[in-house]
Amino acid sequence: MAIRHYVYAAGIAAGLALLAACGDEVTEVTEVSEKASLDQVKKFKELPKCDEDAEGSLVYVKDSAKVFSCNGKDWVSLNGKDGSDGKNGSNGNDGTSCTVKQNKKKTGLDIVCDGKKVGSVENGSDGKNGSDGDDGASCTVKQNKKKTGFDIVCGGKTVGTVLNGDDGKTGDGCSLEDNGSGQVSVKCGGETVTLAKAFCGSGTYDPATQFCVDNKAYPKCHNLREGHDDGLNEDFTYDVNFYFCDVTDSLVDLCGGQSYDLTTQFCYLNMYPEDRCSKVAAHVDESQLENGTFGGFYFCHNGVLWNKCGGDHNGRQMYGSKYDPETQFCSSEDPGDPSGQIADLCGKKKKTYDVTDSMCVNGKVQYAKECCKPTGAGESWCEEPSHKYDVRTHFCDARDGQTYKFTKIAKENEDGEVVYSATWMAENLNYVLATAADFVSECRKKDETTCDKTYGRYYSWSTAKSSCPDGWTLPTQEQYAALFAAYDNMAYSFFATSMNTSGFSVIPGGYLKADPEDDNKVYEVAASSTGYFWSKTGLNQYNAYIGIVSEADGAIASKGQSIVDDLYLLNVRCIKKTGN
Repeated sequence: MAIRHYVYAAGIAAGLALLAACGDEVTEVTEVSEKASLDQVKKFKELPKCDEDAEGSLVYVKDSAKVFSCNGKDWVSLNGKDGSDGKNGSNGNDGTSCTVKQNKKKTGLDIVCDGKKVGSVENGSDGKNGSDGDDGASCTVKQNKKKTGFDIVCGGKTVGTVLNGDDGKTGDGCSLEDNGSGQVSVKCGGETVTLAKAFCGSGTYDPATQFCVDNKAYPKCHNLREGHDDGLNEDFTYDVNFYFCDVTDSLVDLCGGQSYDLTTQFCYLNMYPEDRCSKVAAHVDESQLENGTFGGFYFCHNGVLWNKCGGDHNGRQMYGSKYDPETQFCSSEDPGDPSGQIADLCGKKKKTYDVTDSMCVNGKVQYAKECCKPTGAGESWCEEPSHKYDVRTHFCDARDGQTYKFTKIAKENEDGEVVYSATWMAENLNYVLATAADFVSECRKKDETTCDKTYGRYYSWSTAKSSCPDGWTLPTQEQYAALFAAYDNMAYSFFATSMNTSGFSVIPGGYLKADPEDDNKVYEVAASSTGYFWSKTGLNQYNAYIGIVSEADGAIASKGQSIVDDLYLLNVRCIKKTGN
């Protein structure tokens, strides 16, 4: 509800203020004679906000039959105050209360105190409409008689004149001069400004401070470091394949083809930049740090020197691997120890543990060895040390108690996005299916001792489709193709050598082939330099797809069109089912 304010509101407030002691003397309020309106609401909670804008306003609340006045902060009821004490010292009578009700003519409100009408407030009358204003005169502009400017004419009268300005003086001319090398000099009024208009690739560059090589701009360099006397040309350019210009405007050798910050980094053996260190970890020999630099068995993390973990002097990782000391630890503190393994610190207290037999599960150190017990075997089976396996790297085939190594293969692209992820067996299957006579599997030359973890068993296609243990399955052609494609179909990524970046670890075993005229079906090894693996994709045994890892042909998933089921036996690798 908006409160209406009128120019005579002060007069109303002054007259009604006499109601504050609404008793025998209240008849004086009848002096309120201006025509004003008193706002009304049904309930007290409908009163508007009492603030400075509403100060002095009066509102009649119907359900309490009282008038409330706004003092700028609160609504105050206009009840009478207590009467004063009599002369005999007795208590004074309570003041009578006042009410407001509509008058008989319904033209306003009567103010009644103690049953007597003591005043009235009439509704205000509507204000008169204002008279229309005169139309404004339009203005025009026309050239004056002397033709020296323009007159501004409004309502037929000239109210002003705008004269033409004097002709300006002719400015000095500008000229362009090509300085070569993509630079242009602009001369205006005796001043010369040099502009760059040269392009390098898709962008521009300033030939005064830069030069362009193979569509890339490089900064010119002006200072020489010791030993670089022949590296800087007379025009301050240089061979960008060997040098770069550092932040001090000095010529520096590239480090393994990279530029770097000499203030925070150093070039290790001219191969790659390393962060400089300022102190060593507790178990690191201080003599290994010299002027912030260090050797290949160490790395710098947040300014602290640590030993790398693991390493193989004869392999590709001869200096070991870096890790995050805040969340990980190395099982060996000796630099270059090939037995060192990187593991996660455990729990909130970041505990270390023996990685040979323990692991961290849900923040607690847990024993990692279990017994691989075949179905139906007694507890005495687990007393044999060879029946124990590490659950972090192997799984148990409970059909016969054999364990197999597995590998979690995950591949990221240059942006760090995972483009491939799956868990595969890292060894060939060696399980004998014996529930049906038509299951065909063989060892090399029918020698059971050859069916070890090196080559495993060789299976016919129909047998291979039923061979994988629970939780695992024979791969499809698409699954082989996706695995191989993640490593650009390069065979060396899958062979069990130091180049085996996938962890698939193929030891080439060829395939077994039998002479169809030989009733004994003596299988001979063929193509022993290649790994052959069944997939379950195919209409029948004559056109099933196989996975092939060959040094000559790479890693591919192809049809074995010339293969006849039980005359050609191949190895089996199982892939873990999703959700297991």
